[in-house]
Amino acid sequence: MRQKLVKNIFTFSKIALLSSIALGGVFYISHQSVAMASTQNIANKDVQIPLSMKGNFMQSGVIVGKTAPFANISFGEPGKEPVVFNADRDGNFVLGLDRDAATTAELKITVQGKTLSKTLNIWARTYKVTEVNGLPPAKVNPPDSAMAKIAADKEIKTRAWTSLDPYERGFLETFRWPIDKIRITSPWGAVRKLNGTLQTPHYGVDVGAPTGTPIYAPASGIVVIAEPDLFYEGGLVGIDHGQGLISYSMHMSKVDVTAGQRLKQGDKVGEVGSTGRSNGPHLHWSLKWHGRQLDPSLMVHPLQEYQGK
Repeated sequence: MRQKLVKNIFTFSKIALLSSIALGGVFYISHQSVAMASTQNIANKDVQIPLSMKGNFMQSGVIVGKTAPFANISFGEPGKEPVVFNADRDGNFVLGLDRDAATTAELKITVQGKTLSKTLNIWARTYKVTEVNGLPPAKVNPPDSAMAKIAADKEIKTRAWTSLDPYERGFLETFRWPIDKIRITSPWGAVRKLNGTLQTPHYGVDVGAPTGTPIYAPASGIVVIAEPDLFYEGGLVGIDHGQGLISYSMHMSKVDVTAGQRLKQGDKVGEVGSTGRSNGPHLHWSLKWHGRQLDPSLMVHPLQEYQGK
């Protein structure tokens, strides 16, 4: 009897180990996995991982892809910690390239223990130097009295920027400009001089417009931040378009939405203003993905199909 029990334990352990390998090293046992464990590795040899992509394969660009449902995706620059997440139930996913991304990026897609790897070539961009003068000195070099508010504002924004909504699919849409008439007063990614002092790059497109001009959602999504009076941004609305691709508008005179609200493309979110660190009414429009700064104006045109191999 003892010999039979030991044999049964050994058989179960072997099945458990096979199940763990089949699921990418994550130890997980269920009735289904125990039943399939002995054949899973054989099946994995025949797994075919589909992949199609389109996007802007350049610094500050967005890439949209489709692969197997819920596939595990790893994406990043060589030598840096990658972003790891899962495709949605239909295999859709979105990737972002930072303003100063390297000339190549590594994409790995894993399904049932099998991995498809691709090295993507990334085009470099050049950025302008722009100057903004006439700002209140306290907005360029904040006084000590403003530090508590700046710190509180940062906590609010940090929580919002970590949103990773798995259900929204706005990233599949061709974006629209948030306002109807476009007059760009400062391009995305420019190095800024504020009152003559060199600052960090300008992670937004500035579009001049009168105070009160309606601002619309560029694509469908869920509102992750809606604040009327942040120190630097003034009125700020951010929308998660799915998987952490978040667009946001700043310096708004009026905010018409609330955090948690779901929007369709073209829904009004507020109005243009000159709140926060601003020297005149305009829309500041930005886009980010997992902390990477992206150019939203690249999304208002249909994305190009990936031609690589």
